[in-house]
Amino acid sequence: MAKTSIQIESMTRDRLKSLGTMEDTYDSLIERLVTFYEEALKNDYLVETQHRIAKSGRFVELG
Repeated sequence: MAKTSIQIESMTRDRLKSLGTMEDTYDSLIERLVTFYEEALKNDYLVETQHRIAKSGRFVELG
């Protein structure tokens, strides 16, 4: 896969470093952060959907 370069502030670089381990590359660390963010967005959407359904009264509580 082709490599690119991005410019980031040194403070951002240092924060990224603090999140990683010796085995991490910047690419693997950023990939993990993006995946975490995408999953968080999905979870937020599911929670919002559950709240919307609960407010509408269109559900049957089990148990």
